[in-house]
Amino acid sequence: MLVKLVLAQLGLFGLLCLAPAQAQYRASPKLAGPAALAHNSADPILNSLDVAMDKISNIYIQALLSGTHTPELEISLRALELELYELLDQLYKQHRLKDYMKYESEVSKQMIIYNLLKELFGYTQHIEKS
Repeated sequence: MLVKLVLAQLGLFGLLCLAPAQAQYRASPKLAGPAALAHNSADPILNSLDVAMDKISNIYIQALLSGTHTPELEISLRALELELYELLDQLYKQHRLKDYMKYESEVSKQMIIYNLLKELFGYTQHIEKS
């Protein structure tokens, strides 16, 4: 009985040692930055949206995580946020609703993540409404 228990434990230990080598780990899609949305590479509006979303997910969120977020960086983010919503508005006015819906959800997701991280790290104060 004791031999079976020891062999079973050795078998489990062997499986545990093999598991990381065989496992295919990947980052959660929600934490991997903006989604790579396929589009025509000659489309200036969608290219600008891609660049702006990359800036938010790379520069601004990294600044929050590393502790180098500054008021000047916040001002440039506000300008970038306005640019994003102006580009989305252009898509809407051009009746490109399919592209608008894809990008609007990604922009909203990135801004929500950024603002939640900003609040989490104490760069803003949560204001409760009465």
